[in-house]
Amino acid sequence: MRLKGVAIAQSLFPSAARGLPVVAIDTLRAATTAAAALAAGALAVRPVAGVDEAFALRDRLPGAVLGGERGMRPVPGFDAGNSPREYGRRLVRGREVVLTTTNGTLALARARSAKSVAFAALTTAPLAAQWLLDQDAQEALIVMSGTDGQFSYEDALTAGAIAALVPDADLDDLLLTACAAFQARRRGLEGALRMTPHGVRLIEAGFEADIAIAARLGRGRVLPVRDGRDKTRLTPWRRS
Repeated sequence: MRLKGVAIAQSLFPSAARGLPVVAIDTLRAATTAAAALAAGALAVRPVAGVDEAFALRDRLPGAVLGGERGMRPVPGFDAGNSPREYGRRLVRGREVVLTTTNGTLALARARSAKSVAFAALTTAPLAAQWLLDQDAQEALIVMSGTDGQFSYEDALTAGAIAALVPDADLDDLLLTACAAFQARRRGLEGALRMTPHGVRLIEAGFEADIAIAARLGRGRVLPVRDGRDKTRLTPWRRS
C-alpha cells in the first residue's frame, strides 16, 4: 500500500482525496475525544464546522449532546468541551454527540470526497493501521489536522505510529519523517506531547490531564469512522 501524508488540513484538496481511504488525525484533542465518546456508548459523533451549525443540528436531533471548543475553551451553552474526560457513559450512552473543534473538524470536512474516512489519534493508532489494511486499497492518505493552520508535532507522531504499523507500506518523505519521529519518542510520548506548542497551551489552560490520556498509545477500544450510509456521522469501528 502506498501511503501519502498531508501536513495540515488546509493542504488537503477534496480532489486529492477522491476515491481513497483517508485517515484524518487530530491528537490534541478531537480524535481522542471522539474515540472516548464512542467507547463510552455514544451512538455516533457528528463533526460540524461551526457553533451555530451545532445548535441547529441539536434542534433536529432531540437528546443530542453538544460538545467542542473554541480556543481550547468550552462553548457557552454546550454540554461538554473537547476533553475526553468529559464524555463518560452517564452523559453520552445511547445519544449522539455533535462535536465542533478548531482543527479536527476541518480535516474531516476536506476529506468528504474520500472513499472512506477514519478519525485517529495515538490512542487509536493500531486500530487505524488495521482499518487501512482492511480497506484493501493500493493507495491511502494520512492527513494531519495541524493547529491553527500550522504543522503540529503531535499529529506527526500519530501519523508515524500508524504508518509504522502498516506492513510493507510505501511511504512518502513526510511519512518517513513522521515514522522516524515516532520511533525516537515512542517510549516518551507523553513528554513529547507536553513539549509541543499546543501541549504547552493546554497545560496553561488547565488541561494537563488530557495530555496524559492522549499519549496512551493503542489504549482506544474503538476507532471513529465515517458511516457508510450517513457521511455526516462517525460510528465505532472495532478490529474484526
